[in-house]
Amino acid sequence: MKSNIINYIRAGCPGLYLVSHEEQRVALEMNRIAQELKYNFVFWSVVDGLVDTQKATNNSANDPLEALIAIKDLKEKTLILLRDFHLFLQDPNPILIRQLKDVLQMAKTKSKTLIILGCRRVLPPELERELTVIEFALPGKEELGAVLGGIIEPANIKNMENGQREKVIDAASGLTTIEAENAFALSVVQSKTIDPVIVAKEKAQAVKKNGLLELIETKETLDSIGGLDVLKEWLLKRRHAFSQRAIEYGLPTPKGLLILGIAGTGKSLTAKATAKVFGVPLLKLDAGRIFAGLVAQSESNLRAVIQTAEAIAPCCLWIDEVEKGFSAMRLR
Repeated sequence: MKSNIINYIRAGCPGLYLVSHEEQRVALEMNRIAQELKYNFVFWSVVDGLVDTQKATNNSANDPLEALIAIKDLKEKTLILLRDFHLFLQDPNPILIRQLKDVLQMAKTKSKTLIILGCRRVLPPELERELTVIEFALPGKEELGAVLGGIIEPANIKNMENGQREKVIDAASGLTTIEAENAFALSVVQSKTIDPVIVAKEKAQAVKKNGLLELIETKETLDSIGGLDVLKEWLLKRRHAFSQRAIEYGLPTPKGLLILGIAGTGKSLTAKATAKVFGVPLLKLDAGRIFAGLVAQSESNLRAVIQTAEAIAPCCLWIDEVEKGFSAMRLR
């Protein structure tokens, strides 16, 4: 992610649109990138105006239009992080759009890069080809490990063996750094240690927030399913296919399953048992919920689902009632 952003900046890209809920993490990463490239770093918000981090100065350009005008006077080789600027693009002022396009044109010749940071993608047609959109990935295991270390030391937890530490980090995969920190702290309060079970429960609550995904606790096994002997045999043969040993050996990743049948034939039960056999979390997605009423909201929903599933992986993604999604597509 970092190298990708650096390449865009070095290539003279005047405008980036970062999609992320992690404002603090993105700001820190942009500050590190600015230091590495020897760029000046300035951030803007409607509350603080333009703030120069090196000079510790503040320009009271709280209005977005004033901020864009002030950006023209900033020195060359500057990164400008515009926080919550996407809110002014939902129902954009034509003057604001024109000014932003002019600033982007100027920025390309002055080694400046404008970075719009928002939790969702909001781009009017006039700016779709002017900005490069980047989905800022959720934190990986290394970053979650750093957050975990920040909790372990002050809490004086000494019984975190390497295997236990890996379980906790796996349980937190798919959370933002703030959510992970809160989950670790809650576990310390409840159990005087960091319990992966408690962290996993907090992740289940976090995953539910957008109403698209649900983390399902699985107790069912293949013995719970009557019949379907061929499917059971297929699952048992491939239960170790996601292990590190299988990956190192070069075994191909098992393909997905499409299960059809009338109600009561064991489709949902099979999904739960599959996750149990593979020993991975089960994410449930209701396909009908992806397709919201707003234009382009469906695509945004799908991107959010994929990003979360990739962060939690390896996992089983149970797409329930997938036919609802296809019927919604036909109506569009």
